[in-house]
Amino acid sequence: MVITRMQFMERSVLLQHLKTSCYALSAIVLTGWVTDALNEGLIFKMVLRFFRPHDVERYSHPFSDLVSFLIWFIPLLFTTLLLLFASVMTLHHVKKPHLYQIAKRKPLLYCPQVVGSPTLEHLPSFLQTYRAAEKLSLLIPESLQQEYRTTLANMAGSRNYEIHLLKEHDDLQKITLEIEQWIKKEVKNQQHENHTPLFFDITYASAAHSSAALFCSLDQDMELIQATPDGRLYSYDLVCKIQE
Repeated sequence: MVITRMQFMERSVLLQHLKTSCYALSAIVLTGWVTDALNEGLIFKMVLRFFRPHDVERYSHPFSDLVSFLIWFIPLLFTTLLLLFASVMTLHHVKKPHLYQIAKRKPLLYCPQVVGSPTLEHLPSFLQTYRAAEKLSLLIPESLQQEYRTTLANMAGSRNYEIHLLKEHDDLQKITLEIEQWIKKEVKNQQHENHTPLFFDITYASAAHSSAALFCSLDQDMELIQATPDGRLYSYDLVCKIQE
């Protein structure tokens, strides 16, 4: 059974989502109220009738007399100010700074499946480091697939590895999206089998692919893995918190 990361959502992130949703919902409701008031609908008619029953009954047009104007204008002004406040607060919560922290460093003794996007010069080191892994999944640039295949043929031998081609982007968001889509597909394929943890190597990957993997690990069922110079492996989780 795959355990999703939503179960481990940080308290600050959950509160930020709830507050943003409440303010956004309030803004939607208040937009309807303001529109109704502009069409001469008497907002809070029940409350107004309690304080000025006769004036509310005589109301026919906001510009017929001063009392009618106030009955129409004051609720309109009040709800417009509330709408402005709700809109500003929604934007404020959406733009709250996200604090990312690599946490939960732990030694890794067994890694059944390792996903990596090593640079061509680091490919031999990658294969040597993860020689004990049961399965290797390589995400490599499409334009360099021939060079990678040649190196793999000379070194990997009968190793159990899969090659998946990545399009080359300069945009980190596009790289993240492509890797994320592959991870989702891989995790979905494992649901019908014995699910094993998915580890993404950031030791030998390029800076762009390592950064993309960091952001993918926030929402996807995967962990980051890094090798130290002495050959030890450690896995990491990336934790996102919202600044209060």
